[in-house]
Amino acid sequence: MPFLEQETARLQTALQALAAQQTALTTQLTSQQQAVTAAQAQRTNAQSGVAQAQARIPPLQAAATAADAKVAEAQQELLDASEPPPGIPPASWRLRLAALRRTVTQAQTAATAAHAKVTEAQQGVAQAQAQVRAVDVQIAAAAAAVQATQAAIAALQPRRQQLQASLTEIEGMNAEITRDPLVRAALQQVAAQLSARTATLEESLQVTRFELEDAETLLAGLLNRRSELTTLLAGLATQIPEAEAQAAAAEQALAAAEAEVTTLLQDGP
Repeated sequence: MPFLEQETARLQTALQALAAQQTALTTQLTSQQQAVTAAQAQRTNAQSGVAQAQARIPPLQAAATAADAKVAEAQQELLDASEPPPGIPPASWRLRLAALRRTVTQAQTAATAAHAKVTEAQQGVAQAQAQVRAVDVQIAAAAAAVQATQAAIAALQPRRQQLQASLTEIEGMNAEITRDPLVRAALQQVAAQLSARTATLEESLQVTRFELEDAETLLAGLLNRRSELTTLLAGLATQIPEAEAQAAAAEQALAAAEAEVTTLLQDGP
């Protein structure tokens, strides 16, 4: 019968389409899971950068405190020498004052530089933390995509089972119709099944029309959401290299600062 042949072809085509769709979704899922893994690795590196940046702050703060102490010490020496002691020639006393003033100026310069390096290190920590937050957003988006794909794959299984059951039923009907000799009771049962199936198909057609309308509305919303996420990810993609460059520059500046402060402390006033 043409109807059974058409139904068989339709069901077989639908099963093949489902298989192809599942294959595509599985490939997509693999790529998405790899993206999640890569983003998690990137977050680990970013957290390591935060820890390294934070570890540099205490030594720089200690150096700044030591530089402040040297300023206070030099200022006290200058204050103590504000009056010439007995027996010291005025020229020698003035030379001593000039040397003490230079010492105070040098100590203040070193202290200012040390505090600037502390501020710069704190800014480096803030930049590294911002990079971690940006990667967190990327991980959340990638994980959401994985969940959506997994849900889509899971939703295919009931449909596959339904189509396979329908195909088995159609093949059974066709076997009874083509049986030789014919069995009247079996044919009557097939006729009843065909009648019920026709009614079910008509009802399904009506339901499918309503579902199509709902699906089109949902698809429009999802497309809008995808556009928003694409814009967000594009923005993050441009921010991450900049943050990495800033973090690298901060690390170089901190290294130079550590060397400079160390040299100043070793040389003394």
